[in-house]
Amino acid sequence: MAQVGTMVRSALMVSNLERSTAFYRDILGIAGTYAEGTLTHPAGTKLLGMPAGATVRYRIMKQEGGPNRGMVGLFEVTNPAPPTFTKRKDSVNIGEVCLVFYCDDVEGVHKKLIAGGHTVLCPPTHLQVTATKGQPEMVFMDPDGVLVNLIQRDPNDPN
Repeated sequence: MAQVGTMVRSALMVSNLERSTAFYRDILGIAGTYAEGTLTHPAGTKLLGMPAGATVRYRIMKQEGGPNRGMVGLFEVTNPAPPTFTKRKDSVNIGEVCLVFYCDDVEGVHKKLIAGGHTVLCPPTHLQVTATKGQPEMVFMDPDGVLVNLIQRDPNDPN
């Protein structure tokens, strides 16, 4: 049986590469770039189920100086653009993905989100995930409606 390794990255289809880059850089602090450019080989568009000739600009973001895993890949497809699916904006949807990150300052990110007019589904809330451990966490949406969950990093947890 094949075994899957550690997740390398998420791949998000975005409507505006620069806007999404700014969001993940300025709000979440993911400022490093692993790779960026335009997919020109037909296999690149085929992987996304798009016709040959579609334009795919991409930027794969990562923590500066961090490992090449846990990255966020942003892909802007045009010419033609893929359709947007309809989803609820006030809760989760079946088949939807939520990116989950540890964070050193959940309250600080919440303030940035509010100041920027971003959609916050749940402001910082203290959840008791086990009998002895719990951290503040929150859920919000990126500019294209992708759910993001931030969990306050436990200062006593070395991971």
